[in-house]
Formats: sequence, structure tokens, C-alpha cells
Amino acid sequence: MEQHIGHYSYYANLRRFVDPISSVKASWVPITYFEENGLLNRLPLPNGLRGTLTGRQQVVNGLQTPCDIAIFNTQVPAALALPLLHKRSYILCTDITPVQYDRMGKHYNHTPDRIPFLTGIKQKLNERMFQHAERLLPWSSWTANSLVKDYGVARDKIEVLPPGVDTMLWQPSDEPRDADTPLRILFVGGDFFRKGGEVLLEAFRRLPAGSAELHIATRSEIKPEKNVYVYHGMSPNSAELIQLYQRCDVFCLPTFAEAFGIVAIEASAAGLPVVATNIGGLCDVVAEGVSGHLVAAGDVEQLTATLGSLASEPERCVKMGYAARQRAESCFDARKNSERMVQILENVWESVNSEQ
Repeated sequence: MEQHIGHYSYYANLRRFVDPISSVKASWVPITYFEENGLLNRLPLPNGLRGTLTGRQQVVNGLQTPCDIAIFNTQVPAALALPLLHKRSYILCTDITPVQYDRMGKHYNHTPDRIPFLTGIKQKLNERMFQHAERLLPWSSWTANSLVKDYGVARDKIEVLPPGVDTMLWQPSDEPRDADTPLRILFVGGDFFRKGGEVLLEAFRRLPAGSAELHIATRSEIKPEKNVYVYHGMSPNSAELIQLYQRCDVFCLPTFAEAFGIVAIEASAAGLPVVATNIGGLCDVVAEGVSGHLVAAGDVEQLTATLGSLASEPERCVKMGYAARQRAESCFDARKNSERMVQILENVWESVNSEQ
């Protein structure tokens, strides 16, 4: 289980709901790419190489635990374990394929390989890794399509199974919105700039004076300005963060690059309509015109018009928030999706045993 921010939330929710299931005995292996007292940490290696080697060692050590099926919450740990995978049954989850990541690379400070020979080798290894998995559980239809088109995976091996949130924890506010108050717009994103924060700020400045407030939870430093409120140090699933969602009226994520956007399903569960860019898995999260709106990346005018319409029609905003909550309950409930994952694991194990 990779431990990066979004993937950590996925792992934590999965563990919360899988551990109580009596038919499963789960051994969890966190992949942090860091060991404070490890030998590799003491060697004079580039940080990227040290992290990769440490991650591989963590995966290899974890796979020493006897298991019937191995499951990876992203394909990266699986790629690090490639020589070991041919001997065991495994399932892969992923929010993005390597091809998709390369296409978004400039927004992640990632440079795709420029040596055709090396690119070809990695492509073949990834094809082998994806095709040999018993099942693939991409988070979105966007990623599912890439697995078929870019890696030749059989469609019947794939089931879209998005991450979920604890819908008992993430709840809408009990207090009705006062129609006379400004529209409270919420943005949550560690990387303020990649996730379109500057675009949102510009759109916010163009709204009629006094019609809205902007609330920003980020680790980036933002200059203070009127009716803009910035929050630092918010922890995933914390009461403080949930209360911030509940105090707001609409969630906005005008990101330039996004594999999925767990914050968008948190917002949906909290009963907020979501305004986001039509990128990656966000197209699965937002039902256009029903639970929110999808806009083009970098289009300040479209974003301004969309937010302005919600500010001027509070009843429609509330109606969309209700639809977003219903969508979260039906598609993005962590308990239901974890139980579905266990069903898939059991089905795969039965199928593997019947073939032996």
C-alpha cells in the first residue's frame, strides 16, 4: 500500500472496512519509500534512486508474508516486484496508468523517458504486469480505457472500483444555508498551483463584490486578500477538515492535472456541488448539471460564469449538493466498495483454486 496523500486515504479507508471482515486475514504492507535507520538512507545516493531502492526492498520484504492473493493499491509497488509476481496471484488498483502520467508529466515535474529503447522496455514490462494480473480495479473509466487501449488488457479483467469515503463520517451540514449570505467556495489541494488555485483566485476576483467568500486549504503559501481565508495543516479525515467542508456551499477544483481527486468525493459526501475541470477521473465524480459542473482547464471566464450562476441561484446550489450526496452514497461509499473488493478477491481465489 503506497502511502502518498491520496493513496494513504484510500489505504486507511480500505483497512478500516476490510479488517473486520471475518473471511479475510489481511497483512498490510505500507510502502513509504523511506526507512529512517535503513542502510540505503546512509549511502551517498540520489534521493530518487534511494527512494526507489527502499520502496523495492519494502515490497520484497512484504511479499515474504505467505498469502493467497496480493493486492496493490497502485501499480508502482507491483512494478518494483515484477520478478516476483509471476509466481503469485495478484490484483492491481490504480488511479492512473504510466502512459497517462507521461501525458500529464509537465504538471507533475515529471519528464517522460526520451530514449526510445528504454521507453519500449518499460512499455513491455508494464504490459506484462497489467495483463498478468488476475483482475484490474482502476478508479475511473478514464483509467480503464487506457488499460485496454494502451496496454492491451482484456476488458473482462477490468472492473472500475473507485476509492470511497466513510459516508458516515463525511456528512452534510445540518444547518440550512441562509440565502442572504455570500456563496462560500471551498478549495482543498496541497499543490495550490497545479490544482488550478490561481485560476480560481482570478475567477473569484471577477465575481460581484460581496457575492462570495473563498476558503482555501493547502500547504502552499497564499497572499492574504479580502474575503479569502487560508487554512494550513489540515489532516485527512480530521474533524477540523470535515467541519470546513460543512461550512461551505460549493467545492471547486479547477485543476490542470488530476488522476482522480479524492477531495471531490469528500465534497460530494459532505453535500457540496462540485465544480471541477473535465480531466481524468473527475469526469466520473461529477454528473454534469446534476451534482455539479465540469469546466475546461485554465478557462477563467467559464469558471467565473459557473460560480456566478451558483451564487445567484442558491436553491439550485442546494439541489445539486443533495444530488452530490446521493451520488457519493451510491458510487463512492468506502464500506460498500471495500466489501465489493473482498467479493472480487474471493471470486478470484475460487477461480484460481478451481484451475489448480
